[in-house]
Amino acid sequence: MTAPPGPGVTGGARPLVDLARRLKPLGRRAVDKVVQPYVDQVVDRVARVAVSSDAALPAHFTVLQETLHEARTLALADVPKGAGRVLSAGASGTWYFRWIEDVYGPVAHHIGVEAYSPRPDGLPANVEWIAADLAAPGGIHTIGTHGVDLVFSGQNVEHLWPEQMVTFFEEASRVLRPDGLLVIDSPNRALTAAYRWSMAEHTVELTPSEAADVLSAAGFAVERMKGVWLCRDHGELLPLEADPLSTGSAGIVRRFALAAARPDESFIWWAEARRVADPQPRLLRSLVHDLFAANWDERVSRLRILGGRAVPWRDGSDGVVVAKGDAVVATEGPSMPLPAGEYAASIEVAWRSCDPGATPARLEVVIDGRVVGSVDMSPGGAPEGTATLRCPFSLDARCVGVSARLVTTGFAEVAAPLALALAPAPWMGR
Repeated sequence: MTAPPGPGVTGGARPLVDLARRLKPLGRRAVDKVVQPYVDQVVDRVARVAVSSDAALPAHFTVLQETLHEARTLALADVPKGAGRVLSAGASGTWYFRWIEDVYGPVAHHIGVEAYSPRPDGLPANVEWIAADLAAPGGIHTIGTHGVDLVFSGQNVEHLWPEQMVTFFEEASRVLRPDGLLVIDSPNRALTAAYRWSMAEHTVELTPSEAADVLSAAGFAVERMKGVWLCRDHGELLPLEADPLSTGSAGIVRRFALAAARPDESFIWWAEARRVADPQPRLLRSLVHDLFAANWDERVSRLRILGGRAVPWRDGSDGVVVAKGDAVVATEGPSMPLPAGEYAASIEVAWRSCDPGATPARLEVVIDGRVVGSVDMSPGGAPEGTATLRCPFSLDARCVGVSARLVTTGFAEVAAPLALALAPAPWMGR
């Protein structure tokens, strides 16, 4: 969380303040009334930040994590006030409750449900900490019916498997008062897929329209769907990280400001939905199941090129080729969670000009750099060909950050698509 601004603006910050004053009227003319408050808030925050004598930009203009946090903070500040009893799904530490208090406002009773972080020290007196999986009997199930004013799921639903997701929405509906508010924000799969961006604990992310459909099936009416951090403009994919050197501060402010009205083109969607009806369990389960089924292959195939060069694969999709003589890690990904079980990762590999008797490549499954499975390619003496390289592996417990990497040996030219297969699909029955 970014440190709060000081009581005044230092002399070294004066150039930034002047810049902010020049940007404000430009920003107001650039956007419509829907996003004007966000322009004002962003520019005012820039002006208030005390910086060093060299007038360096604040972290949320240069560091992606800080950029996203600042943009989410602005969205949180705009949530309707007055909730006395709040439930947070996925509360990661004491800082989180301080953040809600500072940005949203005072809360009489704040319940945090968190499965993977231990109870933090120094929790505020108004906080009740529940250490449990959201869908477990000791999680949200323990909270009384219709007793919560606001449920906040900040960067949480993308961590859930289908049954967990369904249970979360059903339980959020149950614990909320009849007209209670559910606020959710989550990465937009339309952008995470475009960037081949992976987070080690994410399953399948939703798009804004998919989130709206799921919310409707869960008995919620979406009152506002906003974007956080604009990442497409006029069809062009923008750099994910803020780049003040190429766009200037004005370009970054513009991305903050315009995102609110463009959730489909923003990296994060932010939904505020009112409880209006009971959930439709069969429809909700069907929607979530279908979303995982339709998008699992894309999630698994978020491979990054680490060595070699990008080329089109046979079907026109993205691929990589590594020249003979180069022994490198060609691709790695997708960095994702998997429950305990028996799996096999597979990738199609083509080779050419292979030295006699040599192994041109191998596939490894790794977790935090530790190899948990490996298989060598056996070309069978053929100087060139194509085969599927399949690597079985076993997990004794839930793991995060699971990836596969294709390693070339230098004994042949090697090419592969940026497409991995993982079987069985762990979301089936989860």
